[in-house]
Amino acid sequence: MSKGYLLTGFGQSSLVITLESRQSFCWALLLVALPIVAHADSEQLNTEPRVKIPLLAFNTGFLQGGSAQPADVLALLQGGSNVLPGNYRVEIYVNGDLNGRRDIEFKQEAAGAEVQPCLTPVMFKDFGIDLLKLQNPELLAPENANRCYPLDTLIEQAEVKFDSARLHLLISVPQAFMQAGVRGYVDPALWDEGVTAAFINYQFNMRRNSSGGTRSTSKYLGLQNGFNLGSWRLRNESNLTMNEGQPTKFSSNRSFVQRDITALKAQLALGEIYTNGNIFDSVRFRGAQLTSDDAMLADSERGYAPIIRGVAETNATVEVRQNGYVIYSTPVSAGAFELTDIYPSGSNGDLEVTVVEADGRRRVTRQAFSSLPVMVRKGRMTFSVAGGQYQSNDDSQQSPSFVSTALAYGLSDDMTGTFGLQVAENFQALNFGIGRNTPIGALSVDITQSASKIPQQTDKGQSIRVLYAKTFAQTSTDFTLAAYRYSTEGYRSFSDHVQDLNRDLTSTRMGRSRARLDLTVQQSLGEKQQYGSIYLSASDQSYWNSSTRSQSISAGYGNYWKSLNYSVSLTHTRNIAERGSASSNDSQVALSFSLPLGSTAHSPRATLRILRDREGNQNTQAGLNGYLGPATNYSFQGGRDGHGGNSGNASISTDTAVGRMDLGYGQGPDYKSLNVGASGSVVAHAGGINLGQQVGESFVLAEVPDTPGVGIISNAGVTTGRNGFAIVPNAQPYRLNWVSLDTGNLGADIELEQATQQVVPRRGAVVLARYQAQIGRRVQFILRQADGKKMGFGATVEDPEGKQSAISDPYGMALMLLKQDKGLMNVTWDGSTCQAPYDLPERNKELNYEQAELKCKGN
Repeated sequence: MSKGYLLTGFGQSSLVITLESRQSFCWALLLVALPIVAHADSEQLNTEPRVKIPLLAFNTGFLQGGSAQPADVLALLQGGSNVLPGNYRVEIYVNGDLNGRRDIEFKQEAAGAEVQPCLTPVMFKDFGIDLLKLQNPELLAPENANRCYPLDTLIEQAEVKFDSARLHLLISVPQAFMQAGVRGYVDPALWDEGVTAAFINYQFNMRRNSSGGTRSTSKYLGLQNGFNLGSWRLRNESNLTMNEGQPTKFSSNRSFVQRDITALKAQLALGEIYTNGNIFDSVRFRGAQLTSDDAMLADSERGYAPIIRGVAETNATVEVRQNGYVIYSTPVSAGAFELTDIYPSGSNGDLEVTVVEADGRRRVTRQAFSSLPVMVRKGRMTFSVAGGQYQSNDDSQQSPSFVSTALAYGLSDDMTGTFGLQVAENFQALNFGIGRNTPIGALSVDITQSASKIPQQTDKGQSIRVLYAKTFAQTSTDFTLAAYRYSTEGYRSFSDHVQDLNRDLTSTRMGRSRARLDLTVQQSLGEKQQYGSIYLSASDQSYWNSSTRSQSISAGYGNYWKSLNYSVSLTHTRNIAERGSASSNDSQVALSFSLPLGSTAHSPRATLRILRDREGNQNTQAGLNGYLGPATNYSFQGGRDGHGGNSGNASISTDTAVGRMDLGYGQGPDYKSLNVGASGSVVAHAGGINLGQQVGESFVLAEVPDTPGVGIISNAGVTTGRNGFAIVPNAQPYRLNWVSLDTGNLGADIELEQATQQVVPRRGAVVLARYQAQIGRRVQFILRQADGKKMGFGATVEDPEGKQSAISDPYGMALMLLKQDKGLMNVTWDGSTCQAPYDLPERNKELNYEQAELKCKGN
């Protein structure tokens, strides 16, 4: 017998439709939509429709049967919302930037009202909103810290939108109400010191050569060892070299313990370490060092950036561009504005500031911007303090004790002052400097005065250093860095002083630098490099008490034509030796071509390279390189030299969950070479021991309990091992890091509560990201009432512990994952709850999911 469905809201009459099958559901929707479309279309044509259609009601009875729907479904369909009331874990974006992930309660204040997120003053602070600027004392009262407030009523032009499909809460707040200096900042309370763990990073290479009838084998093992306990990090860097016919040699470069000093935004290190090299030359020593860590600061406070000031005539938008790209955009109110949270990309490139007024007028100004490593923001100070004993790789050298300090302070918007002091027995060095951002580039000048005393001799001198950097946007010329340093004959660095302590006083002091010049220039040709680009790099160095001079220059041009890339380069080195000794000159010209053999991103590429030196010798090499899957690449090359000798090389490398493997072979007229390499890590932790790819300073252990083979989206080849752990090799300290599991290859019998987690590691931390996985049997139940009738849309199914497992679809079906083949479920439908037992037959593993009935027990 057919059922009747009543569709209301069509003027003074109602329409009764008889549906014979489930497919008729689509026709019901169509009949609802047609009058609405006709009504909209008639208004668009400015014609009066025959019948007005007041869309005042929407009867949900046509959704699988004619009975009334549960109250929560009615709220979803009739309340003007796209989400039901309840708690949801959402990703929060503030002014387009990811702020974090948290549980938000969505409330419906009255029947038929739109469901809104509950946002509290505590959350407003986390979003970076300055509560003092809202001028509402009620928000500052402690008793209201967790009370819900509608943000759009507190701040004009503020918006809160919810993307239910992606669970994104999008919050837009005018810049005038935001705290300064919060961009990229994560509250220190969220910084994770990680778990107790020990690890070894290794890099192994073995090369076997055969040349002229002589064979040789060399092996190298580089180790980076670490142990984390609480907030302390123990680190060691060492290596082992094994050359045939020579004794095995072990050497240790650094061994130290380190920890955060959060209050000072600094790192404390104890052991064998290196001093900071921003002002004085870096030296190896055994002792202690306290160094400021800019990574602990917000992005808007790191490095150097100018303050942008201006005046807006109306409620305007300020856009800041660098090299043609928008790097900052924010609304400002009428009047004076000051932007302090700009962080330009790179260290060069003038800033173009555009004020877009409310009436569309645009006012453009330019502000010079160039930066050097010594420059910091106004009022910001970076520092380094070190003390201990000088350490050299030569055990015969003396190891004097010393203290070294280096400071940089932002004196103004565009000026930074530097100060440095090194003191040891019979040695002192004092440094003063100024860095300045000017319209013609960033320029810094510093001078170091040293005094060194050794038996029977005292030396005093100065060293002057000039650094310059600039990008000329009009000509697309980029001076990455131009540096010049001149030292008088009596100047000594601390390393020079230690060498003098061990020098035979009868010998002549040689090898100390007198002057050095370094220059790097990059030039784009045409708009958007349509004619390619050229580069130039040059250096020149001279020495005291020696006619020796070192010079080098390299230049090149690169461009592309359709899919063909080509380049030409020139390198020249010149070493002028002492009088009476032979000088050396070496020049080489190289011409290269590269062409993809396909249109996809991983298509193989054919290469051709021609090299010619100053003696007229020519070498031609042709090759092919590409990928075998996402984690494996290969390369083949064949060549011929000017003497008719042929050579060939082949290599293959692959990244796996347990490390990287490399294999290469080369052969020429008089040699054969075999190279084998492996790199990776071994991590021991409370959950067991895992092998993985080489890890960085901070890394993540992703745990999916009892679930091996789960991949990590951001890292090719990384999967969970037998113990359910995977090593995610890199994480950025003091920043939000998203670790996302690759669920595409999970079987139907595995369900994750969430596939993405965020971690905020401290420097050097090994943090744990734990995912909850359920393993069971996936079944689609047909829900039936006690009298055998099918339930409709919106019935909820819960396990005996009260955890919701599923909600039925319009056909009364619910798909869920069961841990047991027999049990009891609670089904809520139309305001009442019943118990429904199930007893499943033996599982059919060939099916992704099975079907069964879930029927309520009678009274």
